[in-house]
Amino acid sequence: MMENMRAVRLHRVGESLSVDEVPRPTPKYGEVLVDIKASGVCHSDLNYRDGVGTVGYLPITLGHEIAGVVDQIGDGVEDFDVGDRVVVHYVLSCGSCRYCAVGKENLCEHYAMIGKDVDGGFAEYIAVPARNLVKLPEDLPFEQGAILGCAVSTPLHALRRADLRPGESVVVYGVGGLGVHAVQLASRVFGAGLVVAVDVAEYKLELARRLGADVVINPRYEDPVERVREETDGRLADVVLDLVGRRETIMRGIECVGRGGRMVLVGIGPEDITISPYRTVIGREMSIIGVNDHLKSELYQLVDLVSSRRLDLSASITHRLPLEEANRALEMLEKKMGNPVRIVLVQ
Repeated sequence: MMENMRAVRLHRVGESLSVDEVPRPTPKYGEVLVDIKASGVCHSDLNYRDGVGTVGYLPITLGHEIAGVVDQIGDGVEDFDVGDRVVVHYVLSCGSCRYCAVGKENLCEHYAMIGKDVDGGFAEYIAVPARNLVKLPEDLPFEQGAILGCAVSTPLHALRRADLRPGESVVVYGVGGLGVHAVQLASRVFGAGLVVAVDVAEYKLELARRLGADVVINPRYEDPVERVREETDGRLADVVLDLVGRRETIMRGIECVGRGGRMVLVGIGPEDITISPYRTVIGREMSIIGVNDHLKSELYQLVDLVSSRRLDLSASITHRLPLEEANRALEMLEKKMGNPVRIVLVQ
């Protein structure tokens, strides 16, 4: 007889999620069944609930930051054993197109995303391809392992795409669940000479300062562009990351970019922007760079960085809630209740 499990699913866009009893998946060839121990709650989950991003089907189980324990192994799996602690790489790729062949599985011609295009991690179990797993060491808590899957890996990919070099200046717009890790990575791993954090929430700015920001700016009280100009002796920034996705923050971020600088777009929002190619981009030789997810190889790097104490994720997770309180977690994130940075559903 088929066993059931609990899954928190979106039935209709714009409505609350439902805790459902659904069949527990059985791993197919090349797959493993993961007993989920922690699932991070991302702002993207709010976007999918509200229709800003399109999901693959309804009802669907959201959640793409997933860590747990291998529970069952399908045929053909050789690199994992029952009991292995793992983090899930949420990018499903074909492994054979021209982009996968050069290690850019995030651009796969047959791309799909766990928790958006197929059922995700707001559940008790998930069946995933074994090639989408990275092992976690025993001393890395599951909730920290889960947020490696997006909240930490996406900023790492963004800084790599920006080609941030030692001594350069970087401005991070939005220091929430992703931005605080961008600050820490820029300071501790990439060797940035100046790290500037911009946000309207004072508690986020305080955490950013603790994690390596040299300058924190609240645009409610001062002009970020003028402050960045002052801190860089008029040169403005080498790199600006926008992790908010709003038209206003993107446009102000572009104003912070200096000659030959790079504007990196990470945050997702519904608004379009209009810029003058000559005055904004060509005349300054500014690069505008898009960031789509991350690479599995970056998860390996992050596991090593956390294990070696180069990165400290202990302050990143501000709230831990049980699976059945996923709606509360989304409400807390949306309304900034309790000063959330990263909320994780634990089991």
